[in-house]
Amino acid sequence: MCLTLSEKLIMEELYEYNRIPLWIFDKNAELCTCFFSGGFRNFNAVFPSHMKSILTRTADVTFDVLCYENELYYLFSFERNAETFYLLGGPMLLSGFYHTAQMRTLSFSKDMPAEALKSLVENLPVISFTSFSSCLRIMMLLLKNDAPEIDEINNYKFSALGDTLDRMFVYELFENNEDARIHTSYIQELAVLQCVKDGDTARLQSTYKTLPQIKYGNMSNDPLKQFFYGCIANTTLVTRYAIEGGLEEEAAFTLSDIYIKRMENFRTLYELNLLNEKMALDFTSRVSKAKALKQFNYTKTVKKCIDYISRSIHQKITLDALAKEANLTPKYLSALFKKETGQTLSAFIMDKKINEAKTLLAYSDHSYFHISDYLSFYSQSHFIAVFKKYVEMTPKEYREKYGSR
Repeated sequence: MCLTLSEKLIMEELYEYNRIPLWIFDKNAELCTCFFSGGFRNFNAVFPSHMKSILTRTADVTFDVLCYENELYYLFSFERNAETFYLLGGPMLLSGFYHTAQMRTLSFSKDMPAEALKSLVENLPVISFTSFSSCLRIMMLLLKNDAPEIDEINNYKFSALGDTLDRMFVYELFENNEDARIHTSYIQELAVLQCVKDGDTARLQSTYKTLPQIKYGNMSNDPLKQFFYGCIANTTLVTRYAIEGGLEEEAAFTLSDIYIKRMENFRTLYELNLLNEKMALDFTSRVSKAKALKQFNYTKTVKKCIDYISRSIHQKITLDALAKEANLTPKYLSALFKKETGQTLSAFIMDKKINEAKTLLAYSDHSYFHISDYLSFYSQSHFIAVFKKYVEMTPKEYREKYGSR
């Protein structure tokens, strides 16, 4: 028996978690056991022979990283009871979106029925280089009690399983020290941006949970700087989609500036990634509120007032200025606004200012004086008193609880 019961249980759980197929062969290249659910009826007759062919044409079976265009495998030997066995992990894919014709470029697709191939591809994991390295190390530590460091795997010169025109391109994917799927796919980006435009926070949260880690091109050799540039680009796109979804332009651009300034201060990929997701969720939530507001059957005059308030939130907004904008008397405008919105003009304006203050407190480093001045409160003490009345905590308490740092 090449595996102990505990090893077998661990490998079963790991396969259920990351869906990386695992194949164990003996010294004669005969399959001993595998952890794989092929997703099609006759995979037992097709796939093991393909995996065996990979093993038998590998030059160094003690340890190797193998690649064929968009497929990735790892291989290493281990000892049990003075006998040599081989663990082959894979295939793993570098892309999760394939047209029917593209599936036929995969090395295992030969003579496979179209439906079986489609089912198989859907069951295979789309892997990042970070995940690949971690899974390889876990398997080696489990079966050999020894494993190379991440940097060693990172710099390993993999073996190409096919001599194709794409070989150098694939090699470049592994020369960088980031995710092998260096760009988040266009389809995945659109999935996120459509949630923003629709104001659908629940779907956005669900989308983030199902997507692999977001990657933004190859714009710098510094991973942190690389991700920062990507976050800026993402914030720009999210801002545009939020405006298309109904968020007022000035509010959207102001929020965008706040997030980008906050991103500049972060020094870890983890912090940046969290803020990047928070940014999209914040925009999406605001779009949702903007859509809800527009669903009310407001007259053109009240809508005009609301737009004016949104554009001028950082200024002192007077009833006389609003009445002039609406071309009505102050008394009539006040009554009309209260009748349609259920709020007095002063309460509505203050709600807007407090919401803007919350954003500035959570996502900027501006002082309380600067925020109070920017939002045209009479003084810092007035701002603190009003904020505490509306939010039931001081600006300091709010920043400590919800601040991104």
